[in-house]
Amino acid sequence: MILRTLFFSCAVLLTCSFSTYAQTEQDLTWYLHFFDRSISMDVSQQLAENEQELEEALEINDLAAQARIWKEQGMLHLTRTYSYGKALDYFFKALTLEDSLNLDYERAITYLAMASAYEQVNYSERSVESLKQAQVFQEKIEDLTLQTYVLNKYGQMLIAQGNLALALEQFELVLELVKDLNKPSLRAETLTNMASVYGLQGKYEQALEYNKEALALRRSVKDRKKEAESLTHIGDLYRLMKNKERSLANHVAALEVRQALDDKAGIAQSYNNAAILYQEQNNMPRAIANLELALAAGNEANATYEKMRSYENLVVCYKKLGDYKSALNYKEQYEGMFDLIQREKDDRELAEKQSLHEISKLEVSINRLEEVRRQREREIEAQKKFRNILMLVIVLIATILSLTVFLYLSKRRSNKQLKASNAIIQSQNLQLKELNATKDKFFSIISHDVKGPLNSLTSFASLLINHTDKLSKEDIQMLAKDLDKSLKNLFALLENLLEWSRSQTGNIEFKPEPFDLTAVLTENKTLLETQAANKKIQLIQEFTTPFPIKAHRHSITTVVRNLVSNAIKFTPEGGTITLSIQPDAKDVTVSIKDTGVGMSPEVIEKLFRIDTKHSTKGTADEKGTGLGLILCKDFIEKNGGRMSVISEINKGSTFYFTLPL
Repeated sequence: MILRTLFFSCAVLLTCSFSTYAQTEQDLTWYLHFFDRSISMDVSQQLAENEQELEEALEINDLAAQARIWKEQGMLHLTRTYSYGKALDYFFKALTLEDSLNLDYERAITYLAMASAYEQVNYSERSVESLKQAQVFQEKIEDLTLQTYVLNKYGQMLIAQGNLALALEQFELVLELVKDLNKPSLRAETLTNMASVYGLQGKYEQALEYNKEALALRRSVKDRKKEAESLTHIGDLYRLMKNKERSLANHVAALEVRQALDDKAGIAQSYNNAAILYQEQNNMPRAIANLELALAAGNEANATYEKMRSYENLVVCYKKLGDYKSALNYKEQYEGMFDLIQREKDDRELAEKQSLHEISKLEVSINRLEEVRRQREREIEAQKKFRNILMLVIVLIATILSLTVFLYLSKRRSNKQLKASNAIIQSQNLQLKELNATKDKFFSIISHDVKGPLNSLTSFASLLINHTDKLSKEDIQMLAKDLDKSLKNLFALLENLLEWSRSQTGNIEFKPEPFDLTAVLTENKTLLETQAANKKIQLIQEFTTPFPIKAHRHSITTVVRNLVSNAIKFTPEGGTITLSIQPDAKDVTVSIKDTGVGMSPEVIEKLFRIDTKHSTKGTADEKGTGLGLILCKDFIEKNGGRMSVISEINKGSTFYFTLPL
């Protein structure tokens, strides 16, 4: 019974395929395709190409590429040349670089490969350690597909070691993880693994239930090869449960599927399984017929193990029939096949010993790598402990400070309230001073700047009224021009005063709205082109591409108009004024650059101050109010921007303002 259950377990593990994971992440798919025997591969050519790629990666110091190439060379030696020592050497090199680059996903795959290499040489302790390390890194990247694959692989290894309870825990965890995933093939393989555990524990009913569920899932995805394997497992279970009829039915069903797939090795297995059942029923002719068919399929597939089974059971059948000559003939063939398998086993064991010898040479390096990793983990753990202690100290200090502050606040509450009241009074006093300064500014502007244009208007009117007869047509035209200039100056003054007063009293709601900033510059350029042309000044707009922005359009239009008007005022005839937009990651900067008279640093310092009045006549004797730039600065700041100026005497000025994007 023990031999039968062990055979059942081995059959399950040998038939576990990697096709389940064909649709997983790229790195895992890359890893698994090396185990696919249906993929033809010229190993020598592949290794040569890898060496060429490695030279190129070394030349440009591409560490990630070097690690990938070394890992690929290791996989080729693991799955094609069976040089497990070389494979581990390459995996170790790849892992060293992946550690330096902190490539968690790649490290998980490398540890998986190392686990497979150790498994091939029966170094189970190292294999399990490598799988555990793969788990550590896959947990960091939280990749569910990789996690389920590692857990299944670990569970299969635990079965091989006889640790059935822990293996079952791993498979149950996988089922929980894939519960919400639409991956029938992955669930089917996990159920098959669990059935293997229950079969080894003698719980055939549970094993049968899981195998049937796996069969249904494999049929749902039309995985015919896996369907045949599930039918074979179910047939084996029914045989162990002494239900020969159902066992035979499932093996025959598996045979039909394998015949449709033309799977010669599988056909040989199914015929052998059916023959054993006929043999146990003492139906020797049927058993012999099936064994001969199994032998023919086994010869075609060169399935050494199945051929040996066929010879062994033919000996038993012919002995029971009394045909000792045929029995002896098949016994000789069985013994020859047995010797061949034994020689292959001896060769494999020798190769394993050679690989173990090579691996033992790598142990020092591997142990050093593990020690470095453990040291790094200890350092990280020490840092965590230090951080926790530091946080605790900070919390204690904060608690003490909080209590101290609370007591201090309780004791000094009345004084703080008094200070707060004083602060409010001081703030109100400052506001009153600012209001007084604003009022003084208003009165200063009204008394000086408004009075000047009005006096001019009165003088011009008096001349026209009292001396009309004495004035020539040219004199009247000159007086009319002066009168127009005074009126325009007065209008500009009143308009700025009105806008500024509205902004100071909160009557302007600076509500952002979407508009084209380039269009605003174009509109003001068009509006002021006549004024500029009168002084033979060229207006240039460098940025003409539409630039959408969200701000208070009216105030921005006022700012642009004031800045361009000022530039015209202080630029001599034949000069240029350039309007530009310069966007960056967070802001957009608008600049108005002229080739005018420029300003000294002392003048620049007074430009935006409300408590100092500064007004300069233009190049054509134009008068200013001194309020336009203050208004501009106020409007820009209320839109969330900044305003600045760069100027040099006789070299022109550039006014900038920014707006947030």
